[in-house]
Amino acid sequence: MVALSHVRFGRRNDEDKAVQKAFIGVGADIPAGATGFFGEQTRSAYAAWRRMLGFTDSAADGFPGCSSLTELGAGCGFVVDCHHPGAIAKSSVRFSRNLGVAVGEATARTFAEQACDRTGAPRSWVTGVGNGAHLLTLMSRESSYQPNAVNPDDVNATGPVQSDGARLNCSRGYAQVISVTSAENHQAGMSDRIYDSVANISAAINYIWRRYGDISRVQQANPRRGPAPYRRREGHARVGTVPRSGILPQGSTQPRDHRDG
Repeated sequence: MVALSHVRFGRRNDEDKAVQKAFIGVGADIPAGATGFFGEQTRSAYAAWRRMLGFTDSAADGFPGCSSLTELGAGCGFVVDCHHPGAIAKSSVRFSRNLGVAVGEATARTFAEQACDRTGAPRSWVTGVGNGAHLLTLMSRESSYQPNAVNPDDVNATGPVQSDGARLNCSRGYAQVISVTSAENHQAGMSDRIYDSVANISAAINYIWRRYGDISRVQQANPRRGPAPYRRREGHARVGTVPRSGILPQGSTQPRDHRDG
């Protein structure tokens, strides 16, 4: 069994070694061999394998997602678990708002750094990765750095009204996650409140890990590109929402569905 949550760029473990052995077995070039470290050599091998299958651009950039890793496992004899290990039941998600949390980039940055530390994402996800993408752009576009932001108007706004006065499936918090995304990508040991600043951002990070492989693949996080909701990559589902019109970034036009599935 290979856990997707363990197969990440920059990490070293037995699951990464199993993936490297699979690539070597199909003729991919990893000069250092199956060391267990997912570095540039493994990323290049992953990208080359995807290109052999006919994928291009971001679908063949070497960052593993659930669909591609499952496909590799099916052909090489291992099973992939795409389930996040910290997941909780959707019914466990609570909806009490934050009290006394300042609105603004500086506060959001602090929480984003804490979320990176808790999830294992590199701090470059806050300062900017190679193509410029980072969490602060995503949060600015999604919530205008408002920790209690909620979108009552988009297609996710369904279900019974909760304790915060919004419907169950509304997008909430800094990263505008919905309850099912918060539950399925919950970081172990953290608050079950969807508005909790670090827990909210951590759930978004874990979702990006699972569905995109890296924040560089999320256009909404890239200040060099126009605002756009989280989009599908290599068959991945979308998450979160564009905020209601009152806090839409300039250039955004309409909300879109970001629910899992």
